[in-house]
Amino acid sequence: MESINNHSESLFNGHIETALRAIIILEAFYPDSLDLESISLLDYFSVHTGDINGPPSLHPAVSSRVGEYRVRRRTIQDSLSILIRRNLATVIEDKDGIRFIAADDSPAFIKLLTTQYNSTLKDRANWLASQKRHRTNLFLELRTYITTHTINIQFDEGFQIA
Repeated sequence: MESINNHSESLFNGHIETALRAIIILEAFYPDSLDLESISLLDYFSVHTGDINGPPSLHPAVSSRVGEYRVRRRTIQDSLSILIRRNLATVIEDKDGIRFIAADDSPAFIKLLTTQYNSTLKDRANWLASQKRHRTNLFLELRTYITTHTINIQFDEGFQIA
C-alpha cells in the first residue's frame, strides 16, 4: 500500500491530470511507442491543437502558453511513473533509448474516462495520431513550432537571446 503524502497536489496540470493525458496519448498512438520528448510535445499539442491548424484547442490560448511545454517535463516523467506502477504503461528500452507504450490494461481504463473533457481529449489525441500517420515529419514540425514561438515570446517579453 502506498503512503499518502501530506503535500497538496495541483488539480490542474498536476500529476494525475498529466497521467490521464499521457495514457490517452499512448493509447491513441498504440502500437507505436513514444519517447519522453514526443510525449511532452503531444501533451502540449493535445490541449492546444488549434495552434497547429487542428480542431479547436481544449485549453485557452494565453500568450505565454508555449512556456508550458518547457516546464512540464518533470511532471510528465512523474506521471509516466504513476502509469507504469498501475500497469497502464510499459517501458521499452531499445536502440533509440527509453520509450513508453500503452499497456494491456489501458483500453479498459480509458473507457472509464467519460467526462466531456476526456472525450474531447481522446478526439484530439486520435487526431494527432492520424496526423502522424499522414505527416512523416510531424514531430519535427511540432518541435519547430515550439522553438519558433518560444523565441517570439522571449522577444515579446523583452528577453534577449545570447
